[in-house]
Amino acid sequence: MIIELRKKSQITLPKEIVKELNLSEGDKLQINVNDGKIVLKQVAIYPVEYIEKLEKELKLLKNKK
Repeated sequence: MIIELRKKSQITLPKEIVKELNLSEGDKLQINVNDGKIVLKQVAIYPVEYIEKLEKELKLLKNKK
């Protein structure tokens, strides 16, 4: 599949790929270059407070063992 680099360095993901990966508008993607290849990964963004709460709960669970 060939796509075109547009103004402002933008690309459009083909509909087939969006559907196959179950992506939706607003989803976050991480982009990296790996061995000369562009790699996109879907990521989830959470508030810091949520992560801190999870960390505390994990520490409590570890201490129970």
